[in-house]
Amino acid sequence: MHAYRFRMLHEDQEEFLRDFDILSSHTFADFHNLIRQSVELPGNELASFFVCDRNWRKKKEVTLINMKDDAHEPEEEDDDRRSPRQTRIPVCEMDKVKVKDIIDDPHQRLLYEYDFLNPKVFFVELMRILEADSKTAYPLCVKSTGAFITAVPPIAEPELNGEEDEVALLSEFDDILNNEDDDMDVPIFDADTQF
Repeated sequence: MHAYRFRMLHEDQEEFLRDFDILSSHTFADFHNLIRQSVELPGNELASFFVCDRNWRKKKEVTLINMKDDAHEPEEEDDDRRSPRQTRIPVCEMDKVKVKDIIDDPHQRLLYEYDFLNPKVFFVELMRILEADSKTAYPLCVKSTGAFITAVPPIAEPELNGEEDEVALLSEFDDILNNEDDDMDVPIFDADTQF
């Protein structure tokens, strides 16, 4: 049996690197769980692998949960007057796809996207194919460099310098409220009123 060695990088964090060995018979769900544990991602968000060509263009999606309803997709119209539409990429679920079913290039490239609301995108590439060691428990992380930094620096809140700033803020707030009250006291004219 073969083991695949994948290298994972992050575009914004040069110090971050992970190498994984995974058996060809493992599913992408196994791969996803290994990444989550190695990178210390919380595990409560959706994720997808995207099978890519050499230029990192997405060709196929392998997702944790398929939320697309392909049965009700409108059929595409062929119209020479318009530019060609982007074709939808095929979607399948991680627990149903084995790693060996996706590998069609000796340097297969994948994008791993975690948390679609606050996306974390990792670049994954097949580095080499090895003979699996019967004494090794796969899948495993064989190299780990740098921690993945997920924290966003907090937005600094203005500090109040004593009672003077507090009074000034309250005064501003009162002015705003008073202006809104003035806007509401606009006189209403009858239709018979002449200007």
